[in-house]
Amino acid sequence: MTGHVDDPHRILNALRELGWTIQEEGNRATATSPTGHEIEVSDDGTVRITGPRPDTAARTLLKLAKKLDIHVHLDDLTTPHTEPQVYGPVPSRRLGRSLGIDVCAGKCTQDCRYCSVGVPRKVPIHDTHTTDPEPILQQLRRTLRTCDPDAITFAGVGEPTLCENLSEIAEETAREARRTDAELVLLTNTTHPSRHQHAFDEIIASLDAVDPHLHRTINRPHPTLTTQHILRELEKMDTDNLTVEVLLCRLPDGTTNAEPQHLRHLAETLASIGVRRVQLNTVARPPAHGDARPVTEEELLKAKKTLEKAVDHVEVYR
Repeated sequence: MTGHVDDPHRILNALRELGWTIQEEGNRATATSPTGHEIEVSDDGTVRITGPRPDTAARTLLKLAKKLDIHVHLDDLTTPHTEPQVYGPVPSRRLGRSLGIDVCAGKCTQDCRYCSVGVPRKVPIHDTHTTDPEPILQQLRRTLRTCDPDAITFAGVGEPTLCENLSEIAEETAREARRTDAELVLLTNTTHPSRHQHAFDEIIASLDAVDPHLHRTINRPHPTLTTQHILRELEKMDTDNLTVEVLLCRLPDGTTNAEPQHLRHLAETLASIGVRRVQLNTVARPPAHGDARPVTEEELLKAKKTLEKAVDHVEVYR
């Protein structure tokens, strides 16, 4: 995978601060992550990603560039992978230095029009799988020798709650990370989070639309993942460690989930469930297989005011 970055020296310095080792040779340098990912950067900004699972290293680079406000372009970002993996750490404004664990097997129950990852397979909610925890734990042990993350986040290319033994892997991960202060976090599209809530310090669950037509239009779910199913999942959950993530966007035909009427309905729904924390954001990176666009700053702030009437804490992430 190749591409270009506008400020190669700042990118390399930032990777070094995240625990990557930097080896310089002539007019280029190679950054190697604690998990073995490699990013080669030349003085002229040329980027070449090598080593295992280049997609993972690419997403780390894109997230870091966004945080630093540096333009980066990469080709062929959506190469699928299905092996369980540990990746990062990546910088997160909410979670700090976040080490990722992907148990998704390259499948998801939605194909959201704003998703920057691009999921290889959309599957029904009962298409679950079991993941061998040992390769993950081996990678985690190696990584934690040189990395002290603020959070260990189960996410990746797809939906992690399709992994039947997610709770078991999370509990094993917590034991391996007990010498750190890292929080165990689950990012989910709300397919089956209630099954695994007990194993995590925090659950961040998506709810972009409470209107079924809007949900189908924006999130393009498999028919088995209905809006009602998502709401039932949220109702089952303890709200003490639950944050609901709402991503506002606009489609080319003008369809948006930022309309005042929908936001009022969303606020009423969140209040009825007892949700206390909301993370509000919009499209930040180009969609892989979709056409969603960000809403305006003004729309985000209006949405925040509407949701604050029903929820204790609403934070906007841009």
